[in-house]
Amino acid sequence: MEQSLKLLTNYIQEILEQARTPSLRREDLCPNFRELGDKVVLLADRVQDLTGQLAQKNEALELENQVLLDNIQAMDEISWALEQSNQELRINLNLVNALTDYTHNMIFVYDADTNQEVHTNQPARWFRKAHGETAAELIRRLLDKQPEIQAQIDSHRETQKQEAAELQDGQPGEDRELPERNQNSLRWNIALNDPDGIDLFYQVESFRIPWFHSDEESEQDAKKQAIVHIVLDETERQRRQNLIYRFAYVDPLTNLNNRRYATEKMEQWLREGTAFLLSFIDVDYLKYCNDTFGHEQGDSYLVEISAVLQTLGGEVCRVGGDEFFLLQTGLTPEEQDQRLEKLRQEVLADKSSGYPKCFSYATTLVPAHSTVPVAEYISDTDAKMYQYKQKYKIPLADVVYKDDRI
Repeated sequence: MEQSLKLLTNYIQEILEQARTPSLRREDLCPNFRELGDKVVLLADRVQDLTGQLAQKNEALELENQVLLDNIQAMDEISWALEQSNQELRINLNLVNALTDYTHNMIFVYDADTNQEVHTNQPARWFRKAHGETAAELIRRLLDKQPEIQAQIDSHRETQKQEAAELQDGQPGEDRELPERNQNSLRWNIALNDPDGIDLFYQVESFRIPWFHSDEESEQDAKKQAIVHIVLDETERQRRQNLIYRFAYVDPLTNLNNRRYATEKMEQWLREGTAFLLSFIDVDYLKYCNDTFGHEQGDSYLVEISAVLQTLGGEVCRVGGDEFFLLQTGLTPEEQDQRLEKLRQEVLADKSSGYPKCFSYATTLVPAHSTVPVAEYISDTDAKMYQYKQKYKIPLADVVYKDDRI
């Protein structure tokens, strides 16, 4: 019995110390201890299983701890790199602030969320000081536009992400043209009137970028988004363009568009497939007015005729000394002639100027998608107008008023 107790005790001791894999033979125990020995063996096996599981868990825990330590170290490195990057960004922004003073363009920078002013360069500060009211209106327009700018930029970036995803997925993409400008910016125009009534024109390109305040109190703030507005004064260029346009397309006496404009407009409508009416109008008695009352009065006569023709709507163009085109859509030739005849009778009945006033006219329908050149329609309408003049123009002797100078 003592021998069996000693064997069981040693077996249990070896199990607990885990010095080696213990063994216990059932036949070495006396019969009274063999059942107890079987239970001790089962208990030993369970203890060994639990010990193995505990060892595995300890090993996994040590591995997780090591991964956590590695992640903490990596985060420290990233944090340090980010701080270095932010410091470089602050330095670069300070450099940008300094360099912007050397451009003639105005630069305004505002917080994307609060609209608080972040930076203005020297030209912008000078403009705000010298032209307070105009600058205030310009700044108001900039701030009002900021939500739309952010929405546009977000839309552009989302489109870029989708296109990049399609390329990564290997989907066949459409042939896309390169953008004419940076898709992360928005280019737009502002037209203002200064207190003296002068028209001002500005071209603006707006960006959204990270920005740090340069003052010490804000150095600790998180990096924020700002909207940068680069404002270019386009007033002189716009005036030159307007002047060139007036020389090319506007009649200086009546301020109506001229023959070149009328021809290009008709050719445009032909390309677009738009049907329209061409009315050729010739002013009557202009030579008599010029010879009798002077060319200044003759000019007034032409201006008056141009004004009454504009009451019909459409495009009225002075195409010659006493010739006008009326271009109109949405009417039949008969309807147009009725309107012209009514206006002609009203002009003829006006005796207030001391000289006779009237005009002759003819109207031609130019059908949609016509292949006939515009010049032929003009020539045909001109011929119809002279036929009308020969038939309906009242002789000068029947309408001229008594004048002692004759």
